[in-house]
This record gives sequence, structure tokens and C-alpha cells, in this order.
Amino acid sequence: MFSSPNQSAGYCPPRAKTGIVAGSIRPPLPHPPSDLIPAMLELEQALARILETIPPPETESIPLADAYGRVCAERIKSRVDLPSFDNSAMDGYAVRASDVASARTETPVRLRLIGKVAAGERFAGKVSRGTCVRLFTGSPMPRGANAVVMQEDTRVEPAANGEVLFLEPIRGGENVRPRGEDVQRGTTVAQPGEALTAGRIGLLAATGVSRVSVGRQPAVGLLATGSELTKPGAALSPGKIYESNRVALAGLVHRAG
Repeated sequence: MFSSPNQSAGYCPPRAKTGIVAGSIRPPLPHPPSDLIPAMLELEQALARILETIPPPETESIPLADAYGRVCAERIKSRVDLPSFDNSAMDGYAVRASDVASARTETPVRLRLIGKVAAGERFAGKVSRGTCVRLFTGSPMPRGANAVVMQEDTRVEPAANGEVLFLEPIRGGENVRPRGEDVQRGTTVAQPGEALTAGRIGLLAATGVSRVSVGRQPAVGLLATGSELTKPGAALSPGKIYESNRVALAGLVHRAG
């Protein structure tokens, strides 16, 4: 019989893995049935299960000025329109748009100035044909006017004798912020579960809200255990470390509200 070169050199072909350990043969460990292995949960599923077991927080009423970062616990509807009246979007003059339809730089239109209204005031008269009223940003629109010509499109001459020269035409409603343009009365401005940000608090204040119902903040206690821990600021003995978890976790708890 002829032997192969490998056999003559003492070669032993590789064997399949059969659990050979230190000269003994062990059968492979059996796998548990798949129906006995618990299914892995996604993070969102696990979080949802945890939150389902937590009762809703108690509520408390606090001043709106103290509500930043808290969670709203009530539905709040606006009690007013925002803005609550038609007002000027810029500094200029309240006019009837038809009075300045032909205004041009070369051929300005002259209107008689009959009054001035600052923000917070109201004009008792009425803008009629051939007249105008001086306004500022936020000034209420006087009766009879339907547009505001910004002051850059006008000119006042010393010899004009109470008249304003208008250099450009304007459309009805231009440069006017109509009542309820931003928020209409009855519109929901906050809902349960919403975080009270600076912008949300500003909106609530603009609608007249002074107090708001929020979720009561839970009392949270933090403990750190371990014989190796030393309070920061104290002398560090051999084998000891400074305890840092509590201050880090306190920041996260504070951020969570």
C-alpha cells in the first residue's frame, strides 16, 4: 500500500468540532426552545411600559412669572383677540387710500393733518376726505382711515401750514395690523402636557393670563453609596475617589423639570 506524504509525516486531517476538551468528548449544549426566550423590547416600548405604571402628577396653580420650564396641566383659550384692535404696523400717517391714489414724488398729494395718536391713546375724531392723522407703531387706527402711509413716503414742509405731502400711493389695508390677526378669541393657546417655554409664557401673558395650572414637581432624592467615595473638596485618601454622580444626576433631574 502506498501512503500519502502527509500521512507519512504524521499528518492528521482536521476533525469536525464535536466538543473535544482535554481528551474527553462532550455533546454540545442544547439550545432552549425559542418560545422560552423573552423577546427583546425596543427602547420606546420599554419606556411606554414604565410610564403606564406611573400615576399622573398632582397639579398646582402658580403665578405665570414662575411657570418657566414647568408642564402645563390645563387647556387655556385666549380671552381676547390679538391684537385687540386695528393698529398701525409702523410710524406714519393714517389716511383713506383713495385720497392718495394719485400721489407721486413729482406730484405729491396734500392732506390736512388733524391729529396725532401715540400707542396707548385713541383718536376721538374721524379721518374724512382730504385729512390724515399722525400715527406710531401700535397706535389704534382712527375711524375713517383704512391704510397707513409710512413716514418715509411723506414730506412735511415748514411752509405747508399743517399739511403733509404724500409721495406714493397705497392700497387699502396696507401697513395695518387688523384685530385678531395673530390670535382670535377662543383659540387654544396652551394644552396639558406642553412645556411652558419663554415664548409660550409671553403668549399667555399677552392674552391676560396671570396664573396657570401645572404639574406638581416630584421630590427626588439622590444617594451615592460606596466605601471608596469621598465628598468633593475633602482630602483624598489613598484608594479613595471623589463622588461625582449625584451632582451630575441633579443637573439632569433639574433639566427634566
